[in-house]
Amino acid sequence: MKIKIFEKNIKGELTTKQLVTLIVLITSFIIILFLIYRLNLGGTTDAEICRNSVVLRDKPLADLVAPIDCKTQYVCISGGRDCEGTTSEKIKVDPKNKNETMKALADKMAECWWQFGEGKADFRANPREGGTAITCALCSLVDFDNTLQEEQPISYKEFYDYLRTTPKTNSQTYLQYLYSENNIDFLSQNYITNNLELNKPYFILTAISKDSIWSYTPFVRLAIDPDYQPPIILEKNIENYNAIKCDEFITKA
Repeated sequence: MKIKIFEKNIKGELTTKQLVTLIVLITSFIIILFLIYRLNLGGTTDAEICRNSVVLRDKPLADLVAPIDCKTQYVCISGGRDCEGTTSEKIKVDPKNKNETMKALADKMAECWWQFGEGKADFRANPREGGTAITCALCSLVDFDNTLQEEQPISYKEFYDYLRTTPKTNSQTYLQYLYSENNIDFLSQNYITNNLELNKPYFILTAISKDSIWSYTPFVRLAIDPDYQPPIILEKNIENYNAIKCDEFITKA
């Protein structure tokens, strides 16, 4: 009988060791996977690195090993020339074709929403402590080259009508993907009556609001989650930054 009890205890010890080994292997796998993303093996883009770090970060306890790794992109929408200042990405368009310019902007807004989890991932810097009131991700700073600056501005209504009527996929328009809506009635008048002036820089930004939707916002609460602000595009100026009132920026310059 003593021998049987001893044998049972040995089996229990082996099971515990197996569990510890399994936990170590899983943790090691997460760390290795994150390092692969950081090393950009196989030509992984900055957007993919960002997306992967956000997805890893949203897993339980993942913030111990997987910090957010997202950079602001400096985008030049070009009709054939270079933009002034730093550029990390150039998107070529026909300056006489507004749809090409609007598609470039729509794609960058969609990329921003995709990078940060499409309203399903908590990308705050310190989610365990509750985060800050408004955590912002500055996805892109957008400039236009001289050829586009010579063109007429694009009204926000025209742009959002483009998002509403243009398929992003076979089943969704850009507007449906970004805002879970397919009409623009939810946009406020002080936003929709503006123009995209192509001689000015713009920023594309998304955010998480801890308590409620922003006091300054052209959007209503989302059905998927009231705390997530879909990407917005605004002129890059101090007034707009101050109005948004971001408490922290999760993106690197």
